[in-house]
This record gives sequence, structure tokens and C-alpha cells, in this order.
Amino acid sequence: MARADKKNPFLSGFLTGLFAGLALAVAVALVVTRNSPFAGKTPAAGTDASAPASPAEAPKYEFYQALPGGESGSEPAAAAATSYFLQAGAFGNAADADEMKARLALLGFEAKILAAQEGETQLHKVRIGPYKSLDELNSARARLTQGGVETMLVRIGPKQEEKQ
Repeated sequence: MARADKKNPFLSGFLTGLFAGLALAVAVALVVTRNSPFAGKTPAAGTDASAPASPAEAPKYEFYQALPGGESGSEPAAAAATSYFLQAGAFGNAADADEMKARLALLGFEAKILAAQEGETQLHKVRIGPYKSLDELNSARARLTQGGVETMLVRIGPKQEEKQ
């Protein structure tokens, strides 16, 4: 005869394994991150008060200042003449390029179609720009993304700009 008060060994084994796995996962997370996720974000009483409290107060280094013999300005002269474009597509068919240009016009952007020969294929590139500042470019790119248009950043140097 079977006893009615006997415990289910599967359930107790499952719960034991579950809690052991959870404890192991927390221990590994603490070791990997080397800090406790349960600790508060306030600095401890014994920490140095002269340390910066936020990343905004951290010293800012420019890329060109870190280079030996680099310029002290924020951008070099060659980069100042660089133009940035957003390319909304490259199409083998001119009608598809015109359709994309019309779609961009509905979003408030003036686009240009550039014909380019890539090997034996004639491509029609739809570009918006030029943008002189990256802030302006990022703002336009965000508006295009909201409108459902994926773009690619194209950087044109001063020598390449003369060819176009």
C-alpha cells in the first residue's frame, strides 16, 4: 500500500535545484561585476571628497590634444573642409531614385540624385546634404528615421567634393 503523506521527490529536488542555481547566478554576477547591485549609489563616508561626483565633472580630453605634436584646436584644418551627406539609397533604376527623392520631399528634405558608374552597373545615388556640422546631420537623420527612411553617412573630403 502507498502512503498518502509521502512527499513528492521531484518537487523537492526541483525547488532545491532552482534555489541553488539562483544563488550561484547571484554569486557569479557579484564576482563578474565586482560590485553589489544591492549597494546604494551614495558614496561611502570614507571616500575622497575631491573625486568628481559625476561624469560631467570629469576632465574632457580632445582627441588631437592626446596625440604627440598634435594641434591644440578642436579640429584639424583638413577635417574642417569635410562635408557630410546622408545617402538614402543607391538604385539601379532611375525611377526608383526619383520615387525616393519624392518621398524625402514629403518629409521636408531636398535630395539630389547622383549618377555613378560602379563597374558595369549604373547607380543612381539619392543624397541629402551637405551638412557642415554633425549636430545638424544627427538631427536630420533622426527625423528621417522617424519617417521610416534608413540612411547611410557619407563623408566627402575637400578633394572628393571637387569631383562631384
